[in-house]
Amino acid sequence: MAHLHFRRTTYKSGGRQATGRVRYITRQPMREVSPAVQQLRYIAEGREDCLFTTSKNLPAWAENNPHVFFQAAETYERANGIAFEEWKIALPQELSHGQNMGLTRDLVEAIAGDRLPITYAFHCPQTLDAHHEQPHLHLLISARQNDGIPRSPAQHFTRYNRDHPARGGAQKDDAFWHIKAVKQWRMTISDVLNVHLERAGCPERVHPDTLERRGIDRQPEPKLLPSESRAYREQGKVSDRMQAVRTIRAQRQQTRAQEQADARAYWHERKVTLRMTSAMDGTACLTAICDARAHARTHAPARHVAAGMAGVDRDERLLGDLAGDAYAQAQQAAQGVWRDVHVEHTLRDIGWGVVQAAQDEAHDAWRASQREQELRDVGWEAVRRAWDDGQHALAAARREPHAQEQVRGGQSLEQDLRALARQLEALRADDGGTGHVRLRLWDRDQGRGL
Repeated sequence: MAHLHFRRTTYKSGGRQATGRVRYITRQPMREVSPAVQQLRYIAEGREDCLFTTSKNLPAWAENNPHVFFQAAETYERANGIAFEEWKIALPQELSHGQNMGLTRDLVEAIAGDRLPITYAFHCPQTLDAHHEQPHLHLLISARQNDGIPRSPAQHFTRYNRDHPARGGAQKDDAFWHIKAVKQWRMTISDVLNVHLERAGCPERVHPDTLERRGIDRQPEPKLLPSESRAYREQGKVSDRMQAVRTIRAQRQQTRAQEQADARAYWHERKVTLRMTSAMDGTACLTAICDARAHARTHAPARHVAAGMAGVDRDERLLGDLAGDAYAQAQQAAQGVWRDVHVEHTLRDIGWGVVQAAQDEAHDAWRASQREQELRDVGWEAVRRAWDDGQHALAAARREPHAQEQVRGGQSLEQDLRALARQLEALRADDGGTGHVRLRLWDRDQGRGL
């Protein structure tokens, strides 16, 4: 039975959910893999249920890469601000895959148009009993409009500058925060679903209000964890939440007629409000729905100041918004000052690093020059010693022949004198006398240096 299931989850700045949510919705990891590898992983993980996924309206610095965009949203969006939202919308089981693809395109067009960055995927897993399909649409969406102005990731998520848009961040769409915005989105989604159901010839319709507001005595189904669904399908294990789901689905059969009659009556009145006729085609119907959503946004109830008996009592929600804006401005100013100081310190650190490096290089050059001078001094000292040794050796070499000549001359004279003495002694012996010859060579030796 067709019914409206719309779940909205917000993710704050400073978190680390973007990578996991993009990977789960698109089945694409941060690093690119081939379609074949991706398909094999789906089969191995039992998650071959992603029939289509794409992104649109992403800024140039994140084109075709939702990981980059939504991680930047978590990093640069203002403190405690909403970085992005995740929506899950149930698609009618009564429609075929092709019809639900057309419904998906119209839903994305009505929600994001051509300005809001969005990543979406069409999933179609099996139901718990594995007898039917459970088609649904996942959306990751940012309220920061892509206006075509070139900005860096950091600037894209700063506060919008109305006077000079290029100096500030991207403007947020007020369709996400005005009074009763969620109710208006539920109505828009219901309108698109009902148009496609009607054009497909299905009698079922959906209603945007809760069961309690519609006066239907039935509790909504609780959300099951993936592990609980897997345990029920594969092992037949029934958790407490699983038992509650089974009980509520059994009760739904008893209230089915009442729910559908109420939904059809609502859609009949709603078409009158939208001024839809049977002669309008799908494009005209979608235009009427988008116009109604834009009108609800521009004519949303204003946050007013109420006068009281004891003075003027301001609306708490208005004060909260004003306080939030003041906090955001102060936070942004503080972040700007911090960035300036951080840049100044960074430049100062870089400057000191350059100075220190220059000092180290100069010191190294001085040490090298000192070592070079020491080597030069040692070399010159060795040259001087070698020169002196050479001079001494040369002088000694020059003196040695003269000394040898003097020694040879002395030896020759002494031999001559000894021969003369022997002759004189022999002469005296021949004369019959005894004679002695004494040679005093001291004077000779002294005079010749011998």
